Amino acid sequence: MSEMSIKLNLNKYCIEGTAFLVIDTVEKTVPAKGGIRVHPNVTEEEIASLAAEMTQKCILAGLPFGGAKGGIRLADMSQLERAMYGFGRELSKLDFLPYKWCAAPDVNTDSVAIDAFIAGCASVKGWRKARISATGKSSGIPHELGSTAYGVVLSLEKTIEYLGLDIALPVSRVIVEGIGEVGGNAIKLLIAKGARIAGISDITGSLYAAKGLNSAQLLKNLEAKKTVQAMGPDFSDAEYSAKSSDLLGRDADILVLAGPGRSITPEKAEHLKVKIIVEGANIAYSETELRKTVNTQGIISIPGIIANSGGVISSYEEWVLENQDKMEDSMEEKWEIVKASIETRITRNISDLCSKFTQCNRRKTPLECALEIASERQQKAREANHNLRNKTKLINSELEKKYAVFTR
Repeated sequence: MSEMSIKLNLNKYCIEGTAFLVIDTVEKTVPAKGGIRVHPNVTEEEIASLAAEMTQKCILAGLPFGGAKGGIRLADMSQLERAMYGFGRELSKLDFLPYKWCAAPDVNTDSVAIDAFIAGCASVKGWRKARISATGKSSGIPHELGSTAYGVVLSLEKTIEYLGLDIALPVSRVIVEGIGEVGGNAIKLLIAKGARIAGISDITGSLYAAKGLNSAQLLKNLEAKKTVQAMGPDFSDAEYSAKSSDLLGRDADILVLAGPGRSITPEKAEHLKVKIIVEGANIAYSETELRKTVNTQGIISIPGIIANSGGVISSYEEWVLENQDKMEDSMEEKWEIVKASIETRITRNISDLCSKFTQCNRRKTPLECALEIASERQQKAREANHNLRNKTKLINSELEKKYAVFTR
């Protein structure tokens, strides 16, 4: 059950749009954290599910934030910037920004969209407060740098290493669902490590070549921001399908999920032909039970609450720098801070995940193992906080008695 949710009509900004904010968990001293996704079919249920996932993601990454998510159901995507401005302004008038929620990019939102959101907040709260209302802005640490993808590829490498899987990344064949900010950057990183990209997909269709797509041409097309359909003529040896989901049934070593989510359906779960899945997408499965179907086939599915946490880790580091007035550091310096934080947090999580997964002889799904780790850490944190409160009360009580003469 979410802590709070709000629904806003954006008609006053002359657009056909409805905005949602769901805060799943509230922390006393820091805002809840989660990105804003925008598309014509956003639902409150979708946003609530994503907010709950953010709670677990923050616990596992060792971040102090509560979990939240924002969304805008927008009929005309050309009005994205205006919708983001209106969302930021209306939430500021309700005092949700900047201290109850800190936004970030998600599906169809980038640093430019976040800049518009911050401008809406600034129109009510002023620029200083507005800057801490969101991360991933163009003057902060833009997610376009590839923080989420960096975590996705790191999760993949560490899982292969810690589980001793018979997969050599430099000669592996990879299929990637989604070629946007996460998928596109993951492709670049994987190619740099020697992997062959055998297939890709987006909303316009899928391309697959068993021996791999030409890496140089693929990178060139990604730079030009071509759709998969438009790329078709550039790969004469590749098979094109207008149905994006056809990619999920193709043969490969690795499947990177970096689309809008819920792509592993009952039909697809039975016909996967990969050894390992890395969930760069949020809520990768249409039904939680399908994870068991995949697990019983011997396919490892690295849960998104670990694999795609690079984005929120980057956001945390930006939020810290912003609150310390240290955003004047060069982008290179800030990016090094982000990478180091991602490596520390995700390596720890993958190590613990693989250990627990091995201990149960892989009978539990990786997500079940990850949720157990999150629960254990949360309980440990509660106990530590309880002990700290009791210790503080004891100290205060002793001092009150000692100096009672001054308060009579």
